[in-house]
Order: sequence, then C-alpha cells, then structure tokens
Amino acid sequence: MGTQLVGFCLAIIGFMGTILICALPMWKVTAFVAANIVTAQVFWEGLWMNCVLQSTGHLQCKTYDSILALPQDLQGSRALVCVSLGASVVAIGLSVVGVRCTNFFHYDRLTKTNIGVSGGVVFIIAGILCIIPVSWSAHTIITGFYSPLATDARRGELGASIYIGWVSGALLVIGGGLLTGSYSPDRTCTGAGIVAMWAEWSRTRQQQSFNMVAGGRQILGMALAIIGFLGAVIICGLPTWKVTAFIGANIVTSQVIWEGLWMNCVTQSTGQMQCKVYDSLLALPQDLQAARALVIMAIIAAVIGIILGVVGGKCTNFIEEEVHKSRVAITAGIIFIIAGLLVLIPVCWTANTIIQDFYNPTLIEAQKRELGASLYIGWGTAALLFIGGGLLCCSCPPRNVNDYDVRYSKARSVDSSKAYV
Repeated sequence: MGTQLVGFCLAIIGFMGTILICALPMWKVTAFVAANIVTAQVFWEGLWMNCVLQSTGHLQCKTYDSILALPQDLQGSRALVCVSLGASVVAIGLSVVGVRCTNFFHYDRLTKTNIGVSGGVVFIIAGILCIIPVSWSAHTIITGFYSPLATDARRGELGASIYIGWVSGALLVIGGGLLTGSYSPDRTCTGAGIVAMWAEWSRTRQQQSFNMVAGGRQILGMALAIIGFLGAVIICGLPTWKVTAFIGANIVTSQVIWEGLWMNCVTQSTGQMQCKVYDSLLALPQDLQAARALVIMAIIAAVIGIILGVVGGKCTNFIEEEVHKSRVAITAGIIFIIAGLLVLIPVCWTANTIIQDFYNPTLIEAQKRELGASLYIGWGTAALLFIGGGLLCCSCPPRNVNDYDVRYSKARSVDSSKAYV
C-alpha cells in the first residue's frame, strides 16, 4: 500500500504541474543575447497569451486573437496538454477506486486490481502526452535560436514552463509505473478466496449497509468542501475583488480597472491587460491586509481538513476503529467550517467597504467601485465549506447492536431419588 500511495502522490504532483504549464505564459522568453543582457522589457509567450514585463513592474498580457495563425507546435501543444489534463483526471478517479487503502470493490479484489492498473496506465499516457508538447516546443525554440536567418529580436529561450513540463511528465510516468507495478496476483481471487469473502460479506452486511449510507454522506461532504477549497484558491489569485463602477456616462468604457489581494489590473477595450503588483503592504487598506491573511489561513485550514477527511473517510482503511475514524471525520468537518468562516469574514468586510464607498457623497465617481466576481465566488465558497463540513460532522459512529440475544437458562436440580452407577 505504501508504494501505491507514493505513486499516487507523485502523479498528483505531476498533474498539478501540468495545470501550471497550461496556464503560465512562460514557454518562451526573450533571449539575453550580446548587449541585451540588461533589458527594459521581458517577453513571455505561452499557450493562450503573450505577456510583456516592463522594468517598472507592470505586466501587460494579451490573449491570442486567432488559433489558426499560431505556429503548429503551439496548436499541437494546446491540444496535447488539454488531453493530458483530462487523462490525469480520469486516472485520479480510477486510482482512488483501485488503491488498497479504499473500500471500493473491497470484496472483489480482481476488479479492484484491474481498475488500479488501468489508473496507472492512464497516468503513464498522461505523462507522455505532457512530455511530447514540451519537447516539441523546446526543439522549436532551440532550432530557432541557432537559425542564422532569425534576428536577435525573434530568438527566444526555454521558459520555466518547459522545465516544469518535463518534471511533470516524469512524475506522471513514474507515479503511473509505481501504481501499475504495485499490484500482484491475490489468492483471494481463487475459488476458496471468493467463498471466504462471500461468507465475510454475509456476516457483515448490516454494518456494510450503514457504512454505505454514511460513506455516501461523507463523499458528498468532501466533494463540496473540495470545491469550496478550489474556490478559495481562485479568489486568492484573481484580481477581481473590486471593479470599476459603471455610473452615468461611464456605461461604455475603454478601460476596466480590477483590484485584488495581490495586484491591480487594467483591461483595455483592445483586449490588452496590464497588471501591477502592489508595491507596499503597509500602504494597503486594512480590509485588504486582513483579507490576505484570512484567505491564506482558510486555504491552509482547508488543506488540513481535506487530509483529515481522507484519513477519516469510511471508504478508506487508514484507521480501522470506527470510533476513531468518526472522530477524525468530525474534526475535518469542524476545520472545514472554520475555513468557511475565514473566507466569509474578508469577503463580507470587503463588500461592506465597497458599498459604503459607493454611496459616500464625498467620493468622486472615479474612486467608486463595484462588487467583483471574487466576492460572489467567495460567498459560494463559504457556503460550500459550511455544507461540506456539516455533512462530515454528521459522521457519528454506529451503535453496537447484538445480532443475537444472550439468554441464560436456570441450572437444573439433580433428583436425589435417582441412583447413579
């Protein structure tokens, strides 16, 4: 089981790396050639956009206008990376069902083994699908760099996404290989083993029916809490807490100003987006400083809750005792509820500040903002964390019910008139 957990963790890290290279526009960067060692601008090119980072700290990005106008390696990389992500999601689902620390198909070891091996194979395929576009783009960049026909301005170097892609693909392949090689033939798949498993299932069907209902409740709670965790990550990263207010003649604007926890961005009507990270932490408003700390604490708490929820889940075998397992699940639910509170407080605080400034007559219209998408996502995130944590808190241990009543009979008295030989 340890090999399976190591392989699964490596594959998950590779999956997260694939998400990074899909989103980050750092596949190709400006080459530092000759006198261009010190530059005022750095150009980044990715799968979906290109960005220009100025020496002043401003970052200006623009999505590609046409798909067909892109180079062939970029078009192919888009498709292959997206397919790799889809394959990784499928492999994660298969591996969760197939690993031995879960109770899915607990009494059908052959099916469980087949599902686990399939998950490992799909992880290997996802890793290959990640390595191919990264190597293809790297070959194109290196070929263009040493081409005598290319000018210095058109020469690029390998970006961080290329290296992350190679590591991610290797982790997916290694993790899939460990998962595939960790399964061995089991004696329980023989006829005698099947009969023994059937007898064990018959003896414990009442407990299994209880675990099925409680396990379904826990799975639903974990799913809602994980979605809430992802929402917390999104509102932490997106700079859409405050947006430009559309007031009066400002219905049609050439610029839209976004403000987030870490940066503010300006989106022009041409499609270009220019972002700048906040220079000073102490110069920020109090609600923004508190929102940073509380959202980060909520994300950390949600991660701890996910770990405890997996350990205390009825579909896992990390803890054998039902009482201890239920306590761990209840603890996870409480932590999820705390994470929901940590998300709800900064979101409501920021919304209250925006509304008060909006109706403040002393402020000019240029200083007024409206509620951004991150606030609505934050409210939904807090609700999901509350509901998921509440469902996990309902994981009470089953009562001990005796299948057979113990009856005691009176001791019979010996007739003294009978003779014993």
